[in-house]
Amino acid sequence: MSEAAVRESGTQLGWSATGQSVNLDRRADIDAKHERVSKWLQEQGWEGLLLLEPANVAWFTSGATSRGLCPEGEQPALLITPTQRWLLASNAEAQRLFDEELDGLGFMLKEWQWDWRRDYLLRSLAQAKRLACDRAYLDLPSAAEWLAERRRCLTPYEQACCKQLAEVVVHAVEAACRNFQPRESERELAGQVAHRLLRRGAWPVHISVIADGRSQRYRRHGFTAMPIERWCVVSATARKYGLHVSVCRTVSFGPPEPSVREAHANACKILAALTAASWPDAIVREVFQAARRIYDLVGAEHEWHAAPIGHLMGREAIELVIYPDSDTVMQVGWTLFWSPCVGPALMGDTVVVTTQGPQILTTVEAWPIVLVRVSGMQVQLPGILER
Repeated sequence: MSEAAVRESGTQLGWSATGQSVNLDRRADIDAKHERVSKWLQEQGWEGLLLLEPANVAWFTSGATSRGLCPEGEQPALLITPTQRWLLASNAEAQRLFDEELDGLGFMLKEWQWDWRRDYLLRSLAQAKRLACDRAYLDLPSAAEWLAERRRCLTPYEQACCKQLAEVVVHAVEAACRNFQPRESERELAGQVAHRLLRRGAWPVHISVIADGRSQRYRRHGFTAMPIERWCVVSATARKYGLHVSVCRTVSFGPPEPSVREAHANACKILAALTAASWPDAIVREVFQAARRIYDLVGAEHEWHAAPIGHLMGREAIELVIYPDSDTVMQVGWTLFWSPCVGPALMGDTVVVTTQGPQILTTVEAWPIVLVRVSGMQVQLPGILER
């Protein structure tokens, strides 16, 4: 098989003009990322950058993702040079990617026939150019850390996409909680959440429904056939636009038990402290210490040992876990999922770090609210829905 066997298309609109309007904000976001990559390549003396990780492909394309079942070694990839950006895809997927994802966004195509395998194309490119790569491949220099640092700071366009996704996730969880019936199983409620997500174009990455206090025993959970008798905690993580958002809500049939109400109120205080501390240049270790002080004040000083209290998310569902000894500095554009537990209570909201301070993306749609004042800031959080 020769180099000529790899078909190339040089038009910026890909193969076909589908008649779909081009999202100019997305095009500008991609152009800005290309400019940053081009400058970095020139500084390093490299001719191009290979992106093989799906998260990095989604980042550079501002949302393009592979669909269908595809082996890891055959996933679509990107080649970025200082002046061009190329999609590398098999003939089984290239047409859909251009028609649905990349038309009009300045990408060109290097295609391989599916039975020839992606590796041949990658090796031929690596032999012809001085390339860096986002994962260990051949002996190419690594760009993984440089890309991870930039991928984690969402651009204004990406933040707007996250806000739209947050509305979808909040609606799916809250609407399902308002409509399920007593003694339906955890998995039946999880199915209702997933159905609502899929109807609005969001992919359910993880759904958890845990009933009647089992959350105190199992801090990481999914759903079972157990019927929901009195109350439950519902959480969901979904992906759309190549981004992730998570949310958590608590619903009760009738007034919750006093112990549940107290635990939920204490978890609200901790979530409010974490949210209020999510400013640019805040040190993760110090934010964690502020949360531990609230744990101590509410008599739950050991609870934070039970499970992580938050993580950074974005193109990956978990970009970075928040550890108590981390000296990492929060950056503008970080999107955090804070999820403290106290006893059977679990809270969870997605928060973006902005120059004006923390902004909760997963604000309630039609749900009771709890107002908590901390550090001079009034934080609005979800209460317990009583049905």
